[in-house]
Amino acid sequence: MDKYRSYVYLFIILSLLCVNAKIYALVIDVPADRPTIQLGIDAAKDGDTVLVADGIYRGEGNVNIDFKGKQIIVKSQNGAKATTVDCERKPDTRGFIFQNKETNDSVLDGFTIRNGVHELGGGIYCNDASPTIKNCVITENRSVAPNLEGLGGGGIYCFNSDAVITACKIIDNSANSGHGGGVLFTFTGIARKTKSQPSLINCTISKNDGDGVFCYDDVNPIIKDCTVSQNNGRGIAFNRFARGNNPITNCLITQNRGSGIDCRYYSYMNITDSIITRNRAEFGGGIYCDRSSIIEVSECVIAQNVATKSGGGIYLDLKWGHAEITHCTIAHNTAKAEGGGVYAIIEFSFFNLSNSIVWGNNTNGDHAEFAGGGRRITIKSCNIRDGLEGIGHEPDGNWFTYINNIDADPLFVDADRGDYRLKENSPAAAMGAQSSSIRKALSVTAVEKKLVKWGELKRR
Repeated sequence: MDKYRSYVYLFIILSLLCVNAKIYALVIDVPADRPTIQLGIDAAKDGDTVLVADGIYRGEGNVNIDFKGKQIIVKSQNGAKATTVDCERKPDTRGFIFQNKETNDSVLDGFTIRNGVHELGGGIYCNDASPTIKNCVITENRSVAPNLEGLGGGGIYCFNSDAVITACKIIDNSANSGHGGGVLFTFTGIARKTKSQPSLINCTISKNDGDGVFCYDDVNPIIKDCTVSQNNGRGIAFNRFARGNNPITNCLITQNRGSGIDCRYYSYMNITDSIITRNRAEFGGGIYCDRSSIIEVSECVIAQNVATKSGGGIYLDLKWGHAEITHCTIAHNTAKAEGGGVYAIIEFSFFNLSNSIVWGNNTNGDHAEFAGGGRRITIKSCNIRDGLEGIGHEPDGNWFTYINNIDADPLFVDADRGDYRLKENSPAAAMGAQSSSIRKALSVTAVEKKLVKWGELKRR
């Protein structure tokens, strides 16, 4: 009985301590209680909130703002439109710094961060820290790092980080290196025993000079519900062992001046339920993948992309790699050389294309729909214009498999306007060439000026 009573007393004491912690969490007003944001953070303890009034904040104490490892909320009163941290384009000046093992309980909420200039992370810098960044506008910041792999991040730079970035607009930033004009995620296994897994959710990454999102060196990001558009570089790029075990989901990747999706140097990417459209690159306007990389693409529309050489929709140059494309629509892409839809060079690798539509693609060379060569290519249960005769391949015994495919007008709802849903009487629908998720979606219209997210398209 005494032992039981002791447990009860202990429980009561711990409960009171938790209640008191909540009661005594403070709200520190800036500038009413502290004149600068940094002094507000310095005065805060774990659990406190630093509440920042409307205005433009500049100068010492309002730039290079360091959370100092504290689990606090730094929040604007009325959102990013009303509250700006302006770094004034001064060298070695950025908005916020997370470098003391901050966790997801360290929250930055509702700021515009602009005009930062720094070697890495012109707007926000995360080093071995994992904050939550939400409802922010990160714009006109610049990374001045040299053109070396893994350096950049004009808007945000995250190294060894599980940061959660949600509902943010990352727009008009730049990276001298070209890597991650918008966002750069990187990792090294030497520094951590577990993989870096940052999250980018419900964000707009647009009009950055350089890649929209660049992932490097064994980073394993979560990217979903995002619009990645009009970047002067690739849309989303994985490089040097980046491992996308989490699929890129429900994203619109459009009008980037580089491949919409780029997978290189032994990386792994998984893309599902997304639209990849109107991107332009030398090779692989929609998707590019090379070397010993692995790429899996499902439930996607890959349309209206352009390659100035080969592979308007998809370009694969694999050695000891693997590509799996299923339940996709690859339509109305253009290549100036070969393979308007797909161009594949497969060596000591596997490429499986199944339950997909390859139709209406264009090229100035041969094989508008599918071109390339190599071994271990399987095309199964697809609808391909011109069928086997329209495919450039190297027949070699069992190395090339072409089975249960058709050549019939897929009957898109309105291909001229970019609506790639299938009509009910489509022969491709009967084969299962489009899953229900694609059939529910209205694809991006060629003449549509306003960019919308895949999730919004689904709801229409």
